[in-house]
Amino acid sequence: MTSIAVPCPQCKKKLKLRDKSLLGKKARCPNCKHAFVLQLPETAAVEKSGSRPVEPPPEETPTPPAPSSAEIEEVKIDLAQPSSPVVGTSAKWVPDEPAEPVAPTPPPQPQNQFPQIDTSTPAPASPDAPQIDTGASDGGFPNIATESSGNAGVARMRELRRKNAKRRNVTIITALALILLVGVGAYFAWPKVEQTMTAKPAAPVQPQNTTPSPAPATPVASHKQETAASPTSGEPIRLLYVPAGTRVLVHLHPAALWEPGSQGEEFRACLGPLGVWAGQKIKDVCMLEPAQIKEVTFCLILGSPGAPPEYAAVVRPVDPIKRSALIAQFDGQRLDDYNFPVYSGGKNSYMIVDENTYVIGPPGMDRATEMAESREFDSSTSPGIESILKQTDRDRHLTVVFDPDEVRRQQDVLVPEKAHPFLNEFLDWIGDDVETVAWSMHLGRDDFYSEFTFRNTTMIRPPQLADNLKNKLDQLPHEMLEGVQKMNPGTVGTRKVIGRFPAMLKAFSMANHEKTGERYAQLISNLPERAAPNLAVASLLTWDESTRTDFSVKAKPKPTGPKLPDKVVDRLKMKIDVDFRRTPLQEAFAYIGEETKTNIEVDGEALKLVGYTKNMPQTMNLGMAPGLDAIEAIFNVKDQDQLCLVIDEAKKTATITSKPYAKNNNLTIFVFPPKN
Repeated sequence: MTSIAVPCPQCKKKLKLRDKSLLGKKARCPNCKHAFVLQLPETAAVEKSGSRPVEPPPEETPTPPAPSSAEIEEVKIDLAQPSSPVVGTSAKWVPDEPAEPVAPTPPPQPQNQFPQIDTSTPAPASPDAPQIDTGASDGGFPNIATESSGNAGVARMRELRRKNAKRRNVTIITALALILLVGVGAYFAWPKVEQTMTAKPAAPVQPQNTTPSPAPATPVASHKQETAASPTSGEPIRLLYVPAGTRVLVHLHPAALWEPGSQGEEFRACLGPLGVWAGQKIKDVCMLEPAQIKEVTFCLILGSPGAPPEYAAVVRPVDPIKRSALIAQFDGQRLDDYNFPVYSGGKNSYMIVDENTYVIGPPGMDRATEMAESREFDSSTSPGIESILKQTDRDRHLTVVFDPDEVRRQQDVLVPEKAHPFLNEFLDWIGDDVETVAWSMHLGRDDFYSEFTFRNTTMIRPPQLADNLKNKLDQLPHEMLEGVQKMNPGTVGTRKVIGRFPAMLKAFSMANHEKTGERYAQLISNLPERAAPNLAVASLLTWDESTRTDFSVKAKPKPTGPKLPDKVVDRLKMKIDVDFRRTPLQEAFAYIGEETKTNIEVDGEALKLVGYTKNMPQTMNLGMAPGLDAIEAIFNVKDQDQLCLVIDEAKKTATITSKPYAKNNNLTIFVFPPKN
């Protein structure tokens, strides 16, 4: 009897069949475990193309050539369909013998049939045919070529998606890194943080009164501005080489952040014990010093609530790895099923992708196998994380992706109990309209780039979500001020830094601008490079002090200071600390107005007449100087001499405009008094 060879559509391995009657049934490949319908290559090609085959002459019926024994493997058929017929919404009958395809005829509508869910699918086959779930890619199933990001099998992809569709998780590093920089959280569960803060306060930033008032709303904030351009243009982060089920992703560039004398080194120093902890954690997991790692991607896989989390790390060293030295550190046994190093141990699983990449994953042979099978195709994850990863950029110094709902559900294994109230307030601030969050930052030589990406739920449109989040961000400095007023730091330096935190959040809020796309909204900002360390140290100190503060107690009444001058010009004569380092023009005037309790407006239209913008960087250090002197110094900067000040004592406002605009509108330009 002539053998029949049927190739597997997934791994292309040819399978040998002895019984021709098995053609048309669904079986599973013993090599790759892919389920498919047993068909001859000619029949499969015809069904895939959808064209009508040319019937050969009866006297010249072709006989399939006998395949080589080296390419054929005799298999014991493992039928993938159930023994009893399964009623489907788009059944397709495959005959035992290959036959000429016949155009389907629309069947009569049965009287007692369940309603069709997908009304866009083709009409079912003849009602006389047996209804068997063949697993073929017909109209009843989505086309895997258009819905899958890789070339994985239909059955495996469905199984992974069904298994992981509702699991969304977040990592400890996620909560820490994100909350620290936006000012609604910083650091938790570090036993030495209180001793560090009381023994040696962090380096103080620009001092300020302990209870500053946020700058009054000005028309400047209402003007729409273009979002900052991305400082990087890397490819999106992908879930390669890791097991299925990733719910948290943290991608960073340790070598850049640990480079001596860099902005990253200063940023880490401002994180205090958290920076030390992060470096030690990277070394323990990756088996290399942070300065030796170009990129690392941490993936957290959480199980049921309360279960210990699993993690995987994709490590890309600065220099090519020495395979023998790396394998010597592995504690497992090598799997013989692969022609590249894959190890399964009791502590971790390991895989060497090439000389520039190796992977450390959860223990167990199953996890090691999943890592090996994800060399070419992204592993399965939740739809929200899968979608939002397409908006990421792997060249940025730090990227964090998480799901707010899973943070709340898994908070018992993520943060200590004393941090739960603060964490829940942060999640309430994000709101129920956000499905997944991604945050990335990049520390430039002259600026600090921050980008939030929020995947919206189907109950709200991206533009509306962007407006809601921007309004919440604008309100955050006021809410933080109420909390700061209830704190009582023990050292002068800490008191000044915490006192300035609401003002820092105000500047951060003003710098953020909205951007929307399909199923996502973004808040993007580009601040001077001083913003990153200042926000980091202020967030850390504020968080540390919040663990010792009783927020149920009412804030102490503000001390009654000297009476505020009635005239605007007298208020502007109050001394303030002036130290601008590439501060945008509108933010510099907002700071002066806040410190002098003056409503200062910047007329953007008037500035356009002379070619000026609100984002022109201002750099100067006058120390403690009157606000008028700071304004005059800004006007004396090269190529800014067309700026002028108009004071309206009746409206209690000061307007920054241009000389041509003031002249054309008969406005009285303020004349600065001569210096003594």
